[in-house]
Amino acid sequence: MSFFSALPLLVLLAGADEPAWRQVARDDGIVVMARTPEGGSVSEVKATALVDAPPQDVWRVIRDYNHYTKTMPYTEESRVLSSEQDGKVIVFHCVVNAPLVDKRDFIIRIVDESDWKDGKGFLKSSWTAATEGVPPERKGVVRVKLNTGYWLLEPREEGKKTFATYYLYTDPGGSVPKWIADRANKTSVPDVLRAVRKHATKK
Repeated sequence: MSFFSALPLLVLLAGADEPAWRQVARDDGIVVMARTPEGGSVSEVKATALVDAPPQDVWRVIRDYNHYTKTMPYTEESRVLSSEQDGKVIVFHCVVNAPLVDKRDFIIRIVDESDWKDGKGFLKSSWTAATEGVPPERKGVVRVKLNTGYWLLEPREEGKKTFATYYLYTDPGGSVPKWIADRANKTSVPDVLRAVRKHATKK
């Protein structure tokens, strides 16, 4: 099923003061939802899928930041800049080289918010754009200033599988028209989830 196929938009539950999530795609076992925050010009995007691997296996792929060039779409460079609290807080730099646009880079502060013990609870990694003490912008590479998101992994089927949620709210910046940026986000989020699922289920 093509992402741009006509799809029924399903209004999903949201808080009283929040816009409702709408289903905008469903393909390859991945459900994609989107909503535009009040005053925003691009959509928040959230993708969910059941992964045929335990949460710990999915978590290892997500947290293997220095190898994103091998696991994540369009990633040209990836490196951990700093790590604190035994890896609970990480500052991460990534350069993305996607088709048709200039290279982008982003620097994010990632926090491990997991509540996990003996295979129960959840694994969660959330992030926001880092602004202090970061490397300078490079010529020919657009710095992404808005980048907020999270991964949430919940066990299913006695921990043999994972219900994974990937949320992202970002604006690529530069001269990319907002409607193109919005469409690109709705495509890239499921692509990233698909890549994580692929590497987590490798035998």
